[in-house]
Amino acid sequence: SDPVSEGPVAHRRSQREALPGPSLGALLGSRTGHLALAVLVVELLAGMQVYLNQTVLPLLATEMGARNAYGLVTAAAQVPAFLTMPLGGAMLTRWRPARLMTVLTTLLVSGVVVGALAPNIEVYVLGEILRGSGVAAAGALATATMGVMVTGLPDAWRRLCLAGGSGMWVVAALVGPVYASGVSASWGWRWALVAYLPLLIAARAVMAGRIRDLSLDEGAEGDEAVPWLPAGAMATGVAIIGALRASSPWFWPGVAGGTALVLWSCSRVLPAGTLCLAVGRRVGIATLMWVCAFILTLDYLVAPSAHDVLDMTPTQIGWALTAGGIGWSVVALVCGAHPAREPKAYRRRTTLAAAFFVLGAALMTTTVLGRPGWWVLPVGYGVAGIGMGLTHLDTMNRIVTDPAEPDGITHAQAATAVTIAGAAGGAVLGTVTTAFVAPTASGVETDRLWPTLILLAVGLLLPPLLARRAA
Repeated sequence: SDPVSEGPVAHRRSQREALPGPSLGALLGSRTGHLALAVLVVELLAGMQVYLNQTVLPLLATEMGARNAYGLVTAAAQVPAFLTMPLGGAMLTRWRPARLMTVLTTLLVSGVVVGALAPNIEVYVLGEILRGSGVAAAGALATATMGVMVTGLPDAWRRLCLAGGSGMWVVAALVGPVYASGVSASWGWRWALVAYLPLLIAARAVMAGRIRDLSLDEGAEGDEAVPWLPAGAMATGVAIIGALRASSPWFWPGVAGGTALVLWSCSRVLPAGTLCLAVGRRVGIATLMWVCAFILTLDYLVAPSAHDVLDMTPTQIGWALTAGGIGWSVVALVCGAHPAREPKAYRRRTTLAAAFFVLGAALMTTTVLGRPGWWVLPVGYGVAGIGMGLTHLDTMNRIVTDPAEPDGITHAQAATAVTIAGAAGGAVLGTVTTAFVAPTASGVETDRLWPTLILLAVGLLLPPLLARRAA
């Protein structure tokens, strides 16, 4: 075909699909291979930290008499991350990745230590903010490296790297809750926060060594303005929502204001037309944001509900979190090996995912109402996780894969969109929901929890309609 008549995007796509993929040895020895490995390590560490923080959250809130601060803690670590996700590329073109990783890892370790020594919830939140700044190193690196992978890897290898990220979450889902619940039950939640630090520091040091001589500005596409204002507004919006208590008369006005800030930021950072559900990859980004918002909110509710409503032990909470993570990541691995390339297959999978979402949420709802027993909570969350595995990776693949006809979305925009869409909705809806269901120091209230789970199930019925436009 004529590359001039096809256009540059379609021509690049045809070149990548026509040429054979690189050998494994060549890939691992290349600059892009190093970056792909770094992304996989980032995914593993992120998964471990997520499961650890979720497991210990109800334990520390109970000890500090601050169960009404679930929303505040949920938002604290995410505020710095929202500063760096839109700025990831700009940060990594101004500072060496290895130096940035080292400095922010120091912040991460400092935040973990502050949280472990915290005498009250305010000091713990300060530690979470510091820790979130350290995690931002991983977030910034992931944003930039996604751009390099989208630009430089053949389609088959790019899908393999995305599926490999799901594989890291399989490991994290198995190891994270077991570690967190085991150490918390034996030594206490404070030791659970710090016992893994030597491994984390070693892993970050290896990662910094891998990217020491790499410059990520080669993947830049144009001289786009750095979105300082949208990044600040996004972080501010999440911070406003997290700072409010559900018992405050300012709660819902604050939620409205914070949400408006985040939506405005998304409209500036994401490709134009995303929030208007423009057909194609733009509505694909909106689909990813919607699904992640609702399923991550369901995820944030598991540990507080298990502890406060069902009186589950740390080990039982760990089983619940593991079930959801395994369901999500194992099914995502299978879908990564057999991607839904055809629109009909993608729509079919997303419709099936919605059925699993609703069934999982229904099982969780019956459990918190006292029937039939605590063990149904892990089953329900595991079923919901299967739904996420059915649609999450395929939706990401549709976003980062060039369409046959150019749609004006650059590789850098696609990479940033995947990162932000996967986190922004969950940060807003998850923070609001965790604060709403626990309005007082007594913790999660059943009368607020079960209607919330039903509303989440209703929201998870929408993805098939969005997927139809994305396909």
